[in-house]
Amino acid sequence: MKFGNWLVTANNIEWYGDPFGRFVIPFEELIRTRNESEHVYYDWILLATAEDWLTQNDLFDLNYAFVYAAAKREAAFNYDVFDATLEVQFEQFDEEDNEDVELE
Repeated sequence: MKFGNWLVTANNIEWYGDPFGRFVIPFEELIRTRNESEHVYYDWILLATAEDWLTQNDLFDLNYAFVYAAAKREAAFNYDVFDATLEVQFEQFDEEDNEDVELE
């Protein structure tokens, strides 16, 4: 299944956009989390968000691919963790947008 430039394969989620960028999320690590400031987040979503070459639209597509892949693999997906992760992601988008405005 394809979501924008992301392809959900039998084993992972893979980036198929710009050939200079490479990002692969193996299914066995899909729902890996990180703990920060007493909160739990999905690590791969935040790792992708930190990549400068991925656009906001690319990341939105990844979010859909992530949920689809978790459902397809019947992973122990947690919507509260996902919502908290997206809050961090959107905060980073806002910070980047503010930086862009300041540069103009």
